[in-house]
Amino acid sequence: MLPVGAEAAAVSAVTFFAAAITVAYLSDSIGLPIVPAFVLVAAAAAAAVGFRHLRRAAVRDREAAAIVAVVVVGTFAWLLWLARPELLPTGSGPDLVHHLALIAYIEQHWQLPHDAQLGAYLGEMVDYTPGAHLLASLAGAWLRTDGLHALDAVLASTAALKAGLIFLIARRCMPSEQTRDPFGVAAVLLLLVPYSYSVGSFTEQSYLAQVVSEMFAVAMWWALTVWDERPSRGAAVLFAIFGVGAFLSWPVWTGPLLLVFGTVALIQALSARSCLAPVPQPLRATAMDLAIAVVPIAAIAALHGYQHSGGFRMVGTGGFVIWPTTDVVRWWFFALAAIGVLFALPQRRLRGVVLLLVALAAQAAALTMTARSAGAAAPYLAVKMFYLAIYPMAIAIAAMAAVLWDAATARVAGPRSTAAAWIVVAAIGIAVARPVAVAPRPRPVLSEPVLQAAEWVKSHVPPDCVDYLTQDGYTAYWLHLAVFGQPRASGRATNDDTFEPKKALVRWILPGGLPYAIANDLDALPRDIRSNVDVVARFGRAAVVRRRGESGPCR
Repeated sequence: MLPVGAEAAAVSAVTFFAAAITVAYLSDSIGLPIVPAFVLVAAAAAAAVGFRHLRRAAVRDREAAAIVAVVVVGTFAWLLWLARPELLPTGSGPDLVHHLALIAYIEQHWQLPHDAQLGAYLGEMVDYTPGAHLLASLAGAWLRTDGLHALDAVLASTAALKAGLIFLIARRCMPSEQTRDPFGVAAVLLLLVPYSYSVGSFTEQSYLAQVVSEMFAVAMWWALTVWDERPSRGAAVLFAIFGVGAFLSWPVWTGPLLLVFGTVALIQALSARSCLAPVPQPLRATAMDLAIAVVPIAAIAALHGYQHSGGFRMVGTGGFVIWPTTDVVRWWFFALAAIGVLFALPQRRLRGVVLLLVALAAQAAALTMTARSAGAAAPYLAVKMFYLAIYPMAIAIAAMAAVLWDAATARVAGPRSTAAAWIVVAAIGIAVARPVAVAPRPRPVLSEPVLQAAEWVKSHVPPDCVDYLTQDGYTAYWLHLAVFGQPRASGRATNDDTFEPKKALVRWILPGGLPYAIANDLDALPRDIRSNVDVVARFGRAAVVRRRGESGPCR
């Protein structure tokens, strides 16, 4: 299938993000400061070149273009709506704070951390792949705001583009023109079933870098799908560009996609020798395409490993992750996906779906063994493979449904069959969206009034003199590390009581504590505290308060 104009537009947008990350990272690697204006021009030029190249070979398909526009814009708007009214990140947990701390560092210095001593402040983020953080910082500069306020829009845009790419991959996997668009949309809608993995990964769990990398991983999958259908140098180049973006954002996703590309290239080479390939090409050309696809990713991995060797320790680390059980994902999604994969096994057009799932399973097995050998309590990264596996699973279900639909409507005229298919897809959308619509919105730990109070403190009070009267400990953790830039490895951050809300209340009932505090909700404080403090600054429900009477030393 020839590319369509919608693919040219979506892929060019992803190219912009990948180029921005790569240019910024390479500028820092050679000792130059990161200049947002220069990065913007370079990324826009790369996207324009990519769009021109793709558009020249693309065919016009207005229906596909309209659907991609609705999927991308609709997803983007919905995700921003979830973060209303402040449009700040809605997740929670220490990961969110650690990511925000790195974003703040980049904005302050416009370079990445290289000094090992910064580990006292940034911890493992010193060696973390910084793609998502660079995007947030750059977007903040481009939009005349900051990375914190731009982060949610960046995440929403990458998730929206990912949804558009899933539709574009799915329509290439469908059996007929009548089912191509409606069941391509069905694949996107089915992603609402594993909601905790498709959306909750960043709206609730704050896997920010992973989510950005997922967009690049799906774009890599699109590129190898195009290359598998009709091998071309351009598809291999795009695979490499997206692979570099994926590695610099969260490198774990690159392994399965590289394995799939290598397997597909081997199959193509064997088919060419036996004259079975639909579009045969010389073995030398296949080898060259494979090298073009792999070498840039390997080079950026070597560069990062040389400069940040500690980053590879994350492979054996543990952490919190939601296990994919039937309590989290509907049982029928697993059942239909298993049947869909069995159905896809002999289907040439679904080869990429099966291979990607196999590659993810293989990497999960390898990561499980690595975690066990490292003594991790749980195979953290192995379970994470399910976050990407939901996409080929959804496409497998949709493709199987499309084949069954074609068989059931074989005697019905094309337009009537397509119209009926859209009705069925709309019913699927209503069914899977209903639980999401009634689910409570995530309660954010960040808020604009608390941030304003913190900014007032930075101008008037030493942060060492400020305590935290917050209802959520992660709000206090965010203020201490990401806003005030206090060290993680020393001082109050090493004492969990610093961020424990109940312990903070006790400190402010008893005498001798720190002289100032930030309260995220002044009216919610106990009367014993409110009657013994002076409000020195107020911002909505948040406030900066000062202790009456004797206070202890700042620290």
